[in-house]
Amino acid sequence: MSQYAPWVKPFLDHLRTSCNVAGSCRAAGISHTAVYALRDKDADFAAAWDDALEESYDHLEAEARRRAFEGVEEPVVYQGQLTPVWERNPDGTVVKDDEDNWVQAKNPDGSPKYLTVKKYSDGLAQFLLKGYRRRKFGEKLELTGKDGGPVTIDETARAARVAQLMALAAKRKEFEDLA
Repeated sequence: MSQYAPWVKPFLDHLRTSCNVAGSCRAAGISHTAVYALRDKDADFAAAWDDALEESYDHLEAEARRRAFEGVEEPVVYQGQLTPVWERNPDGTVVKDDEDNWVQAKNPDGSPKYLTVKKYSDGLAQFLLKGYRRRKFGEKLELTGKDGGPVTIDETARAARVAQLMALAAKRKEFEDLA
């Protein structure tokens, strides 16, 4: 890639992590027109672009898998407020300060600790299954004709339908011309 313009590496690096062409153009300070022009004329750049997208898709898939099966911590909100976690004594009672107020627990970095719940994504798991096991979990669509037989259409019905569609297209064209 050393023979390329200086924007190529930042563009591909950003694309590799974002899978977003427009964002990668902005990050590299180049127009999408220039990027697509180089892609169209340079097979090596086009291959590097495709490789960057594939790597990015792998990251997306890994994140979908993590969220589906490992879950993510989401804060618990009650009456519009984050729910605090209170510091507890070994016997389970809440620790109180000198003014008899409950003491909020702290994270290792010293920030206040709030209650969270682990959420899993059934929708992401479903998409992963559909992608990997399309035959079993993919959308199934079966068209049948009369009495479960094959779909057939005679030539007269086909000609009538084509004429109907052509008339509809002509009306739409007429309407567009008025607008």
